[in-house]
Amino acid sequence: MQLTKSRVIFDPEAHTYTLDGVQLRGITGMIESQLFPDKYSGIPDYVMKKAADRGHFVHEVCELVDDLGVSHESEEAKNYQNLKEIYGLNYEVSEYLVSDNEHFASCIDKVYRENETDFSLADIKTTYRLDKEYVRWQLSIYAYLFEMQNPGCRVVRLFAIWLRGNISELVEVERIPDAVVASLMAAEVGGIQFVNPYVVPSSKEDLPDKYREMEDSIIEITEQAKYWAERKKELTDGVMKEMVKAGVYSWKGESISFIRKKDSIRKTFDRESFEKDYPGVYERYLVDTPVSGSITLKVS
Repeated sequence: MQLTKSRVIFDPEAHTYTLDGVQLRGITGMIESQLFPDKYSGIPDYVMKKAADRGHFVHEVCELVDDLGVSHESEEAKNYQNLKEIYGLNYEVSEYLVSDNEHFASCIDKVYRENETDFSLADIKTTYRLDKEYVRWQLSIYAYLFEMQNPGCRVVRLFAIWLRGNISELVEVERIPDAVVASLMAAEVGGIQFVNPYVVPSSKEDLPDKYREMEDSIIEITEQAKYWAERKKELTDGVMKEMVKAGVYSWKGESISFIRKKDSIRKTFDRESFEKDYPGVYERYLVDTPVSGSITLKVS
């Protein structure tokens, strides 16, 4: 059975969907406004752009693997090919556009054929942490539209393909019933806030909902801070070697300057030895100093 091609026109530059001159809504906007409103709040634009660029690159190399059979040197492309072989994925099409031809339209990252009438849908994710609940909603909506557009076809599996550096996982998610998906879409069209029946009450130790949705943002910023700190050290270490080689102690540019300090010996206080030689003296000279409260961030 051949898949039906949608009449909706997708503009990848503007990221808009149009049918007979009428602009339709994308699925991502609905998911974010109705189900995960704070997911990307507080993320700097440069972080979002970097994440989007990385995601776009991974999607492109995976399409090269699928459509042209071209092997790419990137780790993500090799891992994707490996996942296809391990799970026996029978590739059908990338960026398959589905729509209800009235309100919504979206492109499914990957469609795989199981047999004449059965298909599996997948979405490629490149985030630091895989948000399985987000993917579950996204793919369940795709499945609903896919079957609507292709009568007689069934979506039998939904899964995320998680590719990030050396991370490569195929994570299957459970489909949300069509009735629930239809209710979500009706709420969006009617301008009503949808009540998510799958929200799990949080315990006292859990992050409040608002900050749980910002988790990816915090992780992304932390990861980038670490990355750029390492790049800065590489560059400054390189400058240090060149300055030593040139025998200079200062370099000045238009907006930055480098000052090289000579090797030296720094004296430090040996508290352990002092307390052993003079028991109780150290404590007599300790004073209380007010310290503002703070939090410790640990990315696991």
